[in-house]
Amino acid sequence: MTDRINAIDAARGLCLVNIVVNHLTLGVLLELSPSKIAFCDSAEIFVLLAGVSAFLAYGPRRGGWDAAAARRRMWSRALTLYVANLAVIAASFLVFLLGGAGAPPPDPATTPPGLMAAAGTADYLRHALTMGQSVGYSMVLRLYVVLMLVAPLYVWLAARRWWYPLPPAAAIWLVAGHFGLADRDTLTGDLLAMTILPWQLVFAGGVALGAAIARGVPAPRAPALVAASALVVLGGTFLLVVGERLSPDLHAWLDTRNDRFWTGISKSYQSPLRLLYVAALVHLVAALPKAPVIRLLHRAGPDNPLCRLGRRSLDVFAFGAVFALAVDQLLWNLIAAGLVVHRGPAAILVELALAAAGLWLMLRIADRARRPAPARLQNA
Repeated sequence: MTDRINAIDAARGLCLVNIVVNHLTLGVLLELSPSKIAFCDSAEIFVLLAGVSAFLAYGPRRGGWDAAAARRRMWSRALTLYVANLAVIAASFLVFLLGGAGAPPPDPATTPPGLMAAAGTADYLRHALTMGQSVGYSMVLRLYVVLMLVAPLYVWLAARRWWYPLPPAAAIWLVAGHFGLADRDTLTGDLLAMTILPWQLVFAGGVALGAAIARGVPAPRAPALVAASALVVLGGTFLLVVGERLSPDLHAWLDTRNDRFWTGISKSYQSPLRLLYVAALVHLVAALPKAPVIRLLHRAGPDNPLCRLGRRSLDVFAFGAVFALAVDQLLWNLIAAGLVVHRGPAAILVELALAAAGLWLMLRIADRARRPAPARLQNA
């Protein structure tokens, strides 16, 4: 079990690295981000791993399980996430304020300071405190707050049968996607990327996966199923990297991904094709532990940098979200001042240097009050 926990930590750490690197690359490197070459990105994998962690950290243990105590711990975690999100919102607002003072953004009215000026301070704070207003990357932790509030139900179901969380979560996802029940920014009305009702299926899938891992349920390794999973993953990558550039129709389909639930790849609604890609990717990782690259996750030790990042995921993400936003604002100011050219060599060098500095700082944060790899996940 310890080896599997290390692998989960390493996968979570890899997602954290990708999130930060993706948000820091505003130039040509943006086209090479994993989020641009797959039907899913780090957000889905991170939510799935949060579900796995929730069961391993709060689910039944040998010798008994106090469901009420586990529920209190999960709700306490939700409160911790909410407080952390308030800190991210406050820091992100300050970054927008300072960035706008140096070089006004293209549309100041859509920035948090502009929205506060239009709505009034009291009304804006009400939206921010209830996590209805998107400030930077605060919507990520908003989703986790709600997921940890409903986690006791899914963990309880998985404790009965590992797959029990899937039917109710799938029913909610289906209704939400078909009828367009996705969250919007309460001030701007913009569709949010990580919406609660559709995304809870990814989390429930993680809880079920965690229960299957804890109970030793073997991953299906039928050659035909492995081949089908590989076809989905490789086919999706081909469509995004090559097909989009060869076919105007494919490009238009990808460009309107949020317009369709059943036949698109909407991130907001978690379209079926997007979930299929996640399932195929997870199946390959579970069924082929000795495959190149995949085995690096399965063999990760507790001192691996990715494991160190994954064990302190909340601290690292909170820093990374604000740091990435600050770099975005800094680069915009440099471009506006004519010191670097958008997508030019100087801009890319600045981005790479800041990305390296950000990753170094993330490791320093991860090693603060460093603890050995736990026998059971401590940072669900």
